[in-house]
Amino acid sequence: MLIEKFTNQTLAVKYRPKTFDELVEQNYIKQILLNQLNTGTFKQAYLFCGPAGDGKTTTARIFANEINKGKGKPIELDAASHNGVEDVRQIIEDSKKKPIDSEYKVFICDEVHSFSNNAWQALLKLLEEPPKTAIFILCTTDPQKIPATILSRVQRYNFNRISVGGIQARLKQICDLENQTRSRKDKITADDEALAYIAKCADGGMRNGITMLDKILSLTNRITVDDVANVLGDTDIKYKIQLLDALVYRDAISVKFVEQLNSNGINLSLYLKQFQFFILDVLKFKLFSSLDFTSLPPTNQIKVYCEQLNYNDVADVLDMIVELNNKLRWETAVKELIECHFMLFCRGNNK
Repeated sequence: MLIEKFTNQTLAVKYRPKTFDELVEQNYIKQILLNQLNTGTFKQAYLFCGPAGDGKTTTARIFANEINKGKGKPIELDAASHNGVEDVRQIIEDSKKKPIDSEYKVFICDEVHSFSNNAWQALLKLLEEPPKTAIFILCTTDPQKIPATILSRVQRYNFNRISVGGIQARLKQICDLENQTRSRKDKITADDEALAYIAKCADGGMRNGITMLDKILSLTNRITVDDVANVLGDTDIKYKIQLLDALVYRDAISVKFVEQLNSNGINLSLYLKQFQFFILDVLKFKLFSSLDFTSLPPTNQIKVYCEQLNYNDVADVLDMIVELNNKLRWETAVKELIECHFMLFCRGNNK
C-alpha cells in the first residue's frame, strides 16, 4: 500500500511549496506579503494575476496558512466549475459565520474570471462590506475579464513567468530530493542541458516543468536531451527541418509534406503555426549565435544545422509562412491554400 501511494503521487503535488522560502522567484510579492504578516496589516481582498503555473494558488495557500499561524484551512472554490451566483451566495453565508479553529476565514477563489455577471454583482456587495473575520484571495490567469468595480476593491499582485534558470534549478533540486529516497539503481541522473530544455518547454510555468519531468521519469531515470525531445513530442523536429530545407531551396517537394501531414491526420493550421515558431527560433539563433533564446533542443546537431543556413533565405520563408497563417484563420480549404502558397513560393526552381 505504501508503494502504491508513492507511485500515485505526482511530483507537482509532492513538491508543492509549503513556505515562502520554497517559492521560486516572485520575490517582490513575497516580500510585500511577509511585511504585511509581520506588521499585521494584511488586507481583506487580494487579486493574484498571472500565467498558469506561476505560483498564484500556492502563494495564496501559504499566505492563508501564515495569516492563521497554521491553524484551520482555507476554503477553496474553483470558479471554473462553480461560477454561478448561488456559489457566491454560499461564500457570503460562510463568510458571515465566525471561524471556529482560526482567527480568520480565508477564501481562495481560483479562475475567478469564469464568474457569471450575476456572480460578480453578488461578490461586489460582499467586497464592499466584508466581514471583519474574512479574507478573500482571488486568482486568475485572465485579469482582463475582471470587472473594474472589483479591481478597485482588491489589492492586486501581478505574477511573472518564472525564468528558465529558476525552473531548471527547481527541477535539479527535485531530482536531488528524489535521489535521497531512491535505491542506487533507481537514482535519477539528468544532464544540465536536458533540464534546461525542459525548463524552456515549460514556458514560464513551474507546474508545467515539474509535470514534464514527471512524465519523462516514467520512461527513464537517466535523462538526456534526446529523452526530453522524444517524450515531449518534439520528435517531428526533423520533419520541420526537412520542410524548412525544401522551402529554403525552393523545392516543390515541400508540397508532398503537406500531403503527407494531411494523410496522417495532422491539423495543418496548427502545424503551420508551430512551424512558424520553429523558423522564428532558427532566426533567433542566427542573430544571437545561441540557443538560449530559443525553445530548440540544445544539441550540437541543431547548432550545426542553424549555422549553415542563410539568414535572408530563412527570413523569406518566415515572411511567406506568416502571411499564409494570417490567411488560414479565415480559410476552409486549408490544405489547398497551403499547397498554393508553397507552389508559388517555389516557382522558378522547378520545371
